Amino acid sequence: HLGEDRFDPVVADDGCETGSVTQAILTALAACLALSQPVPQIVRLIRTRSVVGVSGSTTWLGLAINGGWVAFGIARGLLPVAVLSFAYVVGYALVAALLVRGGNRAGAGTALTAAVVMVGVATTVGWTVLGTTLALTVGIQFVPQVLLAWRSADLTALSSGTYVVCGLDGLVWGGYGMLRGELPLVLYGFVMTSVAVLVLVPKRRWTVRIAAEASVAGMIRPAH
Repeated sequence: HLGEDRFDPVVADDGCETGSVTQAILTALAACLALSQPVPQIVRLIRTRSVVGVSGSTTWLGLAINGGWVAFGIARGLLPVAVLSFAYVVGYALVAALLVRGGNRAGAGTALTAAVVMVGVATTVGWTVLGTTLALTVGIQFVPQVLLAWRSADLTALSSGTYVVCGLDGLVWGGYGMLRGELPLVLYGFVMTSVAVLVLVPKRRWTVRIAAEASVAGMIRPAH
């Protein structure tokens, strides 16, 4: 029995230590993804000098929703959520500024309405409900971008890199949420991974089509 008494705490300690290390790794990955996710989109908007194919509504809603995640993280004592969501806020703000400069002002009013609703939810029914609402609202946020990606004939300004990172971000936050027992983060992870696939598929099809058209154009171009 003495041997068992000594053995059990060690196992428990090892389990706690392993869990802490895993959480630290996931937090570090999430930090890298949070800082890098908007970069490809920002670079593409600047390089192409075009806003075609990028949804203003998705961008402005992203700004508001991640502001909600900052508040949720602070309220629930989830510092990584608060800090990294703030990084997303900065990224979305930069993308929004570039869209406005390019003449796309759609979605700002919707974001303001969303912010008011989030404040109401947090103050009336609590932070857990807000967190779950935020996780589900992320899906709504990306509906305009998904529809635009599938319907638009021109996706010049839409960055594939941002949505690759978006998918990885979903996997990491989903894993972090499972470790912490936070259902809102698990839902967020599922939604973000799904969104990434739904945007990358039409973007890839558009890229292949443009490459094929360019190849055909090159073949029929008259020689000089």
